[in-house]
Amino acid sequence: MTKIPYLRFDTAELPAAERLDRYRAILTHYEVSVPEGTASDDFEVLAEAWLLGGLVTASTRMGPVRFTRSAALAKADGRNSFALLLLRRGAWSGEVDGEPISAGPGQVLVLDLTRPFDGIATATDTISLDVERDPIVSAAPDGLDLHGLVLDGAAGRVLADQMGLLRRRLPAMDANEAPEAVQTTLGLLRGCFGMAARPRGLARRDIAILHRASRFIDQNLGRADLSVATICREIGVSRSVLYRVFAPLAGVADYIRGRRLEAIHVLLDDADEDRWNAEIAAEFGFVSQAHFSRSFRQRFGYSPRAARDSRDLAAAVDASPELFREWINQLG
Repeated sequence: MTKIPYLRFDTAELPAAERLDRYRAILTHYEVSVPEGTASDDFEVLAEAWLLGGLVTASTRMGPVRFTRSAALAKADGRNSFALLLLRRGAWSGEVDGEPISAGPGQVLVLDLTRPFDGIATATDTISLDVERDPIVSAAPDGLDLHGLVLDGAAGRVLADQMGLLRRRLPAMDANEAPEAVQTTLGLLRGCFGMAARPRGLARRDIAILHRASRFIDQNLGRADLSVATICREIGVSRSVLYRVFAPLAGVADYIRGRRLEAIHVLLDDADEDRWNAEIAAEFGFVSQAHFSRSFRQRFGYSPRAARDSRDLAAAVDASPELFREWINQLG
């Protein structure tokens, strides 16, 4: 059996003062920094990555961080690929082409590395795909701008499931199986992009409010007092404004419940999550197990128990972290 090329990078193995610089040296296609109020010496990351031909898959757990890709950097390095980021825990917010953008647990963020963006992430657990440009562009419907697109709902769940499955199977996968895994993943993108939609019927001002509210919700999914009143107070808008901007999304309450269910689904699908379903549900405000199970089934079409996976992972062969930079360069 031929193992798929694999690497692991863990800052716990490095002196605190060297961690951020070592990570920067690997991810040269981003300007990496820590958000305001975060000390550089507190930076931490545990990342694993696999090279599958024209696709690099990575699983990363890290503390708060800021990723910036300036127009100057995009022009200088000539990267010609896309990054797809599935958030399993934490939240991401920032700007894409001057427009606000935010993503949280269960959502997949699409970024075009030929164009600038700036994003700040809380402590996160993610699965990412770095993919050559042509397969991504060919999968997108005409007129759909992929840069900054957030896949959620049915489209996001299909792609999130595939990314999670790929992550679980990669350590035990034979290199000869990699091309089929890549084609399966890329094949799903056409359907997922076809179901995707950006906010419609909202004024530019309301879109900014929607993203501020969404960011606050994603960062506070476990708060017992997450409510219309709390959101209005924290982001500084009236109830009528909040109701208006969430009207196309079936209302604030449904949106919060949906985001909480998506976050729970991601945890149930996590090989390292060993808590009882009821304990996870309670963390996100579902006091009644019956109500949680019913809501989960209504959203996903199957029970929370069915969402649990066998989660068998085999050991992989280690390699030098600096190879990651070479793998990414191959995609350009």
